Amino acid sequence: MEAVIDEYLTLLRDEKPITVRQCIQALGKVAAAKPDLAGKIAAALVSFDLMSVKETMRKPILRDILRVLCSIRTHHATAEIEGFISKALTGGVLDKKSQKEIEDLLEQT
Repeated sequence: MEAVIDEYLTLLRDEKPITVRQCIQALGKVAAAKPDLAGKIAAALVSFDLMSVKETMRKPILRDILRVLCSIRTHHATAEIEGFISKALTGGVLDKKSQKEIEDLLEQT
């Protein structure tokens, strides 16, 4: 995975939102299995341009990103991750139910 992670991260810019979501969800598994890649994965997710996807897909993609970042932060906490999560929770993209889900994840980690 170390040899292909950069190429794999290019899927975050795929034109199909479902491909982007599947990539993000898989990155959570990669980060859990390969903690040495967590920093690179987190940096890619934090810099993801949510406004580049159609509006109807922003909330599900943001929730996917936040789930992965919550998982990563248990063993690789950074100011960038914390700032991204905080901004996402107050940014208006997530509904109350999604915000509660992420807040619950944060409490568990």
